[in-house]
Amino acid sequence: MEIEKKLNRLPDKPGVYLLKDKEENILYVGKALSLKKRVRSYFQGANFSPRIESLICQIKDLEWTITDSEAEAFLLESNLIKHHHPRYNVQLRDDKSYPYIKVSTFESFPRLFLTRNPKEDGGLYFGPYTNVKAAKKILLLIHRLFPLRRCKEKFKLRSRPCLNYHMKECSAPCVGKITKKEYSSLVKGAVLFLRGHYGTLLRRLGREMEEVSRSEKFERAAKLRDCIRAIHRISQTQKVTFFSREDRDLIAIASDGEEACVVVFLIREGKVINKKHFLLKVEGENREKEIMTFFLKQYYARVSFVPPQIILQNEPTESTSIKRWLSEKQGSKVKLRVPKRGEKLKLMQLVKKNAHLILQQEKEKDKEKALAQLREYLKLKKKPLIIEGFDISNIKGKEAAGSVVVFEKGKVKKSEYRKFKIKTVRGANDFAMLSEVLDRRYRRSLKEKHPLPQLILVDGGKGQVSSCLKVTKKLNLDHIPLVGLAKEFEEVYLPQKSLPLDIPQDSAALKLLKEVRDEAHRFAHSYHRKRRGKKARSSSLDAIPGIGGKTRKLLLTHFKSVRLIKDKDIEGLKQIPGIGEKRARKILEHFNSI
Repeated sequence: MEIEKKLNRLPDKPGVYLLKDKEENILYVGKALSLKKRVRSYFQGANFSPRIESLICQIKDLEWTITDSEAEAFLLESNLIKHHHPRYNVQLRDDKSYPYIKVSTFESFPRLFLTRNPKEDGGLYFGPYTNVKAAKKILLLIHRLFPLRRCKEKFKLRSRPCLNYHMKECSAPCVGKITKKEYSSLVKGAVLFLRGHYGTLLRRLGREMEEVSRSEKFERAAKLRDCIRAIHRISQTQKVTFFSREDRDLIAIASDGEEACVVVFLIREGKVINKKHFLLKVEGENREKEIMTFFLKQYYARVSFVPPQIILQNEPTESTSIKRWLSEKQGSKVKLRVPKRGEKLKLMQLVKKNAHLILQQEKEKDKEKALAQLREYLKLKKKPLIIEGFDISNIKGKEAAGSVVVFEKGKVKKSEYRKFKIKTVRGANDFAMLSEVLDRRYRRSLKEKHPLPQLILVDGGKGQVSSCLKVTKKLNLDHIPLVGLAKEFEEVYLPQKSLPLDIPQDSAALKLLKEVRDEAHRFAHSYHRKRRGKKARSSSLDAIPGIGGKTRKLLLTHFKSVRLIKDKDIEGLKQIPGIGEKRARKILEHFNSI
């Protein structure tokens, strides 16, 4: 069915839509309160960002699923993005690895355990935890403080308790060691602990301890006393904020065009009880508002508790619908706030600093991984800590320019960048131009005893690599590994092999090579563009001896073009203030001589 016919059939109902290309690949998954209005907006000629314009150009088909409510649409959208990983959606980089702590509240005697697959099954989910070890430690602590059953199968009566009971990490409801009411109290305590409501939990346990003491259940009272002391110590380690005793989340983003880091500070009863961070894959044109929108929908679709106020670095693009959805999910009003001044803004700046620091640390890890992979794929003796990338920029050989960029330990080192004006090559010959740039670069490096690279990367395929190898051999530098990266299919070529290397497209190694290649291209192109601009601004007046910039500007302002100047005689030129007979004669003599 033609896409126009499908657009006419779109229902005015909430739901999720999938935009596809000509090969039926899913490009984008979105949700809408009105599918008819939202999807048709893509085709009504509005001004979109370059990223959305690129998406629209590829749309050849679409499909949709209606839902009973906007809340259902949010959840379905989240699931479809995780399943299909569409190119134009922001995505959590390691989404599958994040565990949750689940409380199986739908069971008669609920359990607590780790899961990586949250479901809409009536259970409570806490997380996601970006640190698996931390999640396991929390779970172990809860089992010590609140001895809930740990058996994996459904609850059933037994003749004797398990080992966990004897280790005092299970209250053994299966053999009647605890009543259902007492067990329910343990579950409520564990939930309060997971939510970070330590003050509420301590008051509740205090009242319970007094009650069992009056009933002379001294063993139970002693356990409650130890539990209270342990929770009190934990609560004392939390950072006190400037807020009142309220529950809030603070969320900030740091991005660099390819990746983003979102940091969440969990504030419970006025204290920061936890900090989480999430890495996201983003397109270069993704604005932080769009990243924030995606994250809010993905993150709060899975958590069991939504605080009454969420403080954000910036307003999401779907603010109204997100507030409505979160309020419906929580059963009470949820506010989204962007701080403008005061202590909240100061704390938000702290959250953002954390996001920038974590993103920087993660990128450093990625660089280390990329260098290790390059050593493996290229069979190098050691990691290529210094990589130099070369490229050429010209239009049919005119104003040709070359560049070399330097990456040290995977990071740009702009102080070592160099640009070259091609001197010996005439016409469009990229191979010869590249050879000239390499020859000039390394002749000077050898002369000045400059540190040599551990890997040379040229923009191009087998031909470019072969021509550059001749240069390195002539300079006795052929011991330095040389590779080419061809743009069309991102293929890596070595001098001694006719076929490209089999390097995975999603590898950190190829990503680093592309970064070096693209940076060399950017630097060469910017110099080439500067040269073309300088030539366009020049004129034949520049070659006249004794005629400076002010006189040239005066002549062009008065006559508008060089041709009109040529047509004038001495008297005509002398009419211009500041142009005497001597200068007028000099100008005309120059034009008559060419």
